[in-house]
Amino acid sequence: MILYHGTNADFGEIDLAKLLNRNNASRQPAHDYDIVIGPIANDRVGVQLWKYENQSIDLPTLVHNLRNMKGITFQYFFGTERAVKILKRL
Repeated sequence: MILYHGTNADFGEIDLAKLLNRNNASRQPAHDYDIVIGPIANDRVGVQLWKYENQSIDLPTLVHNLRNMKGITFQYFFGTERAVKILKRL
């Protein structure tokens, strides 16, 4: 699988110290997963999440709406050294 980094600047290596989802007090990751795959959030995704959080729709409806949303693309988050080691730069 070929993945593209979402930047317009060249970089030599992945610097996990720059992660934005870390707890600043303990410098621990927000979760224990090596890799997280999910839809890229946009305004339409936010509306669906808002509806779910406000109990306007249930979880099966949320999942259905997100799966069938046009134009959704997925992102891959490699958040640990273990995950980054499996990547090969082309």
